Amino acid sequence: MRRRKRILLATFGTLGDIYPFIAVAHAVSRRGLDVVIAAPEMHRGSIEREGVAYARLRPHENDIVGALGVDLAGAFRIMLKNPYFILDEIYLRFLAETYDDTLAAAEGADAIVTHNLLVGANLAAEASGLPTARVALAPLYVQSASNPSLTPPAPYILQPASRPAIRFNKLVRSFIRTGVNMRMKRFHSFRTKLGLPLSREDFFLDFGGKNSASKIFGLYSPRFAPRPPDGPANMLVPGFPFYEPRDEGRRRLSESLCAFLSSGSAPIVFTLGSFAPQVSGDFYDVSIKAARALGRRAVLLAGAKDAERISASVGPNEFVCSEAPHDDLFPFASCVVHHGGIGTTAQALRAGKPQLIVPFFGDQPDHGERVRRLRLGLALKLSSYDLRSVTRALAELCDESYLHAARNFALSIRAEHGVEAVADWTESVLGLMARENCPER
Repeated sequence: MRRRKRILLATFGTLGDIYPFIAVAHAVSRRGLDVVIAAPEMHRGSIEREGVAYARLRPHENDIVGALGVDLAGAFRIMLKNPYFILDEIYLRFLAETYDDTLAAAEGADAIVTHNLLVGANLAAEASGLPTARVALAPLYVQSASNPSLTPPAPYILQPASRPAIRFNKLVRSFIRTGVNMRMKRFHSFRTKLGLPLSREDFFLDFGGKNSASKIFGLYSPRFAPRPPDGPANMLVPGFPFYEPRDEGRRRLSESLCAFLSSGSAPIVFTLGSFAPQVSGDFYDVSIKAARALGRRAVLLAGAKDAERISASVGPNEFVCSEAPHDDLFPFASCVVHHGGIGTTAQALRAGKPQLIVPFFGDQPDHGERVRRLRLGLALKLSSYDLRSVTRALAELCDESYLHAARNFALSIRAEHGVEAVADWTESVLGLMARENCPER
């Protein structure tokens, strides 16, 4: 009996990094291919509930907090202060473990798709010699000079209108990549140990070198961030990787939340995704006060600790919960206030709702800037998230122009291919492999 082809997907991070790979897994499975996702242990349940095979991939949550000597909230606080934390303390500290786990999971695989930042997995994919695609979930990780992302504190000219401006941005990009490469000594030493060829690529942001993957996918809408003219030649930007859970594993809105949503006007939804609740500060307290100042109903989708803390103080116009699927909740919202994670941003765009983005770190400021530039919402610095500023921003978002633009944007992205483009690639490379392996007649 002929063996079914198998694809390994390797990812790491919060649910915003896991759900897109589950979406890819479903798309690939529909093509009759076997799929396994390698990810940290904390996400095993989310993956297996979707009927997708799981393989372990270190580091796990306990590995990270154990190495740092802090609890999870402490690790997140360190992350907010150090922009290189994830690279230094996760991807490079556990480089060998990630490499070993990915290579073990790749046993018997015919192709590999990796999270572009997961350098240990990317290295294992290179060592395996299998066809490999990398997935960039946010436009910031391409580091374009002609269409740059907001990358604090890098002084990019965000909309360069002249050759000198682009040349300046190229210089900025060069400094960024040089800075990253200076931190990659462990990585290059490990490559040498493995007998892989020396390279001047930084392997974290550099997609265009000879050791890069055979395909790069920017899994976001080209209307949100088009493929930059100076991007890698092998890059495709097909659309957001919207996660469509199977009915068996699907979370639903609770009966009490459904009752609240149907009992009055569309509420403002406040949420910090699956990451920022660890470091929420007074976000939810200010949010309640702002909604009350405007006489608006509110849903506060908070982490478990915040939900328990603020539940005793909410009134009849506020609803607090610790979890609710964004794709079910956001269509009921008047607008969405959130941290700017790419998954949350995409779901608000899909729902056609204006957004107020309050970025914490990483790629989130860029998403806020792009939403603002498209007139789909506003962005507010975390340090400015106070009653006066939030009330003013939310009052502005009530303008019909934002809702009209958001609805039109939602309609425009419906025809995009997203994860189907990744599935097309897997079929293409496996079909090519099959022809190459056929004996000549």
